[in-house]
Amino acid sequence: MQEGSRALGEDAAARQRQDRAHFLDLLGDSLGGLGRHEAAVEAYRQAAPELQTAGANCSYALCLLKTADSYLSLHEPWNAIGYLEACLPLLRELRMARHFSQAQSQLAACQAELTQVRLLREGAARSAPPPQAARLAAPPQAARLAAPPQAARLAAPPQAARLAAPPPATR
Repeated sequence: MQEGSRALGEDAAARQRQDRAHFLDLLGDSLGGLGRHEAAVEAYRQAAPELQTAGANCSYALCLLKTADSYLSLHEPWNAIGYLEACLPLLRELRMARHFSQAQSQLAACQAELTQVRLLREGAARSAPPPQAARLAAPPQAARLAAPPQAARLAAPPQAARLAAPPPATR
């Protein structure tokens, strides 16, 4: 009898974790819709590992994609790349062709943008990083959030901190 009630308690706890994960995912959707993309990223980053643990692979893959979308809305392709690379194999495996195609296009655009920035920077004189580079550091609470294992490149790459403004026009 005790084994049966223990199993029911474990099932209820697992269900609560899964419900929390789906709530955080929906919260991210709502915050993103309101234009609060940084808060949306935070909600998605909390939801993703819980969705993965719950075995909700479809929701997990879409959560990674929505995290990337939010980073793109913040004009931070260097943060979006890791999430796109993490969700692409999942989307392919789940046969989510429309989302897979979207993620591929976004990844190519991010890579092109970062390549262009790198090329511009190579021709520019070294200067202080632009003001938006201060946002590259993860907020303190993000350190306790688990990131998907494939998204090891989520932290801003070293070159992102050195982004320089284009050189002034010479006469």
